[in-house]
Amino acid sequence: MLAASRGAFSLSIAVCNSPALRSYLVDRLVKDESSFFRIAVPNGTEDVLAAVRLGLGSREPSALFVVDLEDSLPSDGPRPAIRSLNATREKWRCFSCPVVFWLPEYAVKLLAVEAKDFWAWRSHEFEFVADLSEPKTSENAASTGGLDAILGLDAERKRFRIDELRERIRNVGEHPDRELTVHVVAWLSELGTLLRVIGEMDEAERMHRQALEIDEELGRLEGMAVDYGNLGLIYRTRGDLDRAEEMHRKALEIDEKLGLLEGMAADYGNLGLIYSTRGDLDLAEEMFCKGLEIDEELGRLDGMAGHYGNLGVVHKARGDLDRAEEMFGKGLEIDEKLGRLDGMATHYGNLGVVYDTRGDHDRAEKMHRKALEVDERLGRLEGMANHYGNLGVIHKTRGDLDRAEEMYRKAVEIDEKLGRLDGIAIGYGNLGNLRWERGDLAGAREYWTKALDLFSRVGMAREIEQTQRLLDELPPE
Repeated sequence: MLAASRGAFSLSIAVCNSPALRSYLVDRLVKDESSFFRIAVPNGTEDVLAAVRLGLGSREPSALFVVDLEDSLPSDGPRPAIRSLNATREKWRCFSCPVVFWLPEYAVKLLAVEAKDFWAWRSHEFEFVADLSEPKTSENAASTGGLDAILGLDAERKRFRIDELRERIRNVGEHPDRELTVHVVAWLSELGTLLRVIGEMDEAERMHRQALEIDEELGRLEGMAVDYGNLGLIYRTRGDLDRAEEMHRKALEIDEKLGLLEGMAADYGNLGLIYSTRGDLDLAEEMFCKGLEIDEELGRLDGMAGHYGNLGVVHKARGDLDRAEEMFGKGLEIDEKLGRLDGMATHYGNLGVVYDTRGDHDRAEKMHRKALEVDERLGRLEGMANHYGNLGVIHKTRGDLDRAEEMYRKAVEIDEKLGRLDGIAIGYGNLGNLRWERGDLAGAREYWTKALDLFSRVGMAREIEQTQRLLDELPPE
């Protein structure tokens, strides 16, 4: 494109969310061609054309790369830099060469909406693979069996409740009567849920399997649906998506047969999480909308909050930050009304991801720290891992690589304890990015190779493609 357009003005947009990748690509282009120039727009610029002319001086470019415009685009309020692009559109023809604006996704959306005349002039638009340290949104798993209340217990009370349930089950003995057995199943289910939340996955699975065996013996279909759903949550956390889907489909089949709408809503939501992890956003959205429709009909606010949050994750993955923020805000409003701390933590974290993607890192950090504080209080390890990882992304963006590495390693440590393969893979990818930033290409290759293996095992198509492209761009060993 640059060769074909030499000697004539053209306008192109290069979409790249990773400052490191953008710098790497532009540096290579400028290094290869002495007449290619990079012009950084100073923070607070109101007249972009004037800033570019000043930065260029008397040099005659055969290609011009404009970077850092996003630093002059506040997250709210007037944006004179964008208005100036519309006002000076015709004057950009003074450059007899290709002009390429390198922008993150959120800034591109602002440009398309607020500088429509300038935007209409673009002849090319390119997208470059994102750095794996893109902030990670958190999803809302729908716990089954009506146990949402126990998730709001703080970590100490969760531990106390776990000990109490273990003692109850131990005191019942091996052959309780049927009436008592029904209570034992409920205790096993509650115990398994608490153990899953605090990261004791193997024991949690044993509890849910014991509950399933008893429910099968008693012929309690409703209980079996709950048990299948809870086992599905464990398998999804471990990254075994096929097995998780099998469990949730078994639960859905029973709930549909019995006409249990509340269970169906949870099943649809949990299936949506699986499809979202695989990158099938359309199918994920379909499942979340089905779950939301049922919960709206039932007036189940807690379920609605979870579905809103999950739909926000879908919109964020598609790049629609405004719609994502709307969904996260709706979910947060409901959870604050209900006092559901676990849901509030998830929404805080997800709003932090939106703000970070827009470049408002201070506001993003505030949200992630609020979320981390809540999840630490609740002992929710999965949430803590996500927040540590997202804080690492912010520190990396600011150039504090040591602090970023500290956060990434905390996230990986938790995810390794949970056996959460997708989280470990993202952590390895982020550590690989740090190695690359520091010039340690062998270290980057090692971490990215580990990440690729885990992404492949889980079946995360988008992340597989991203990681493979990062490896392909490394020089041969």
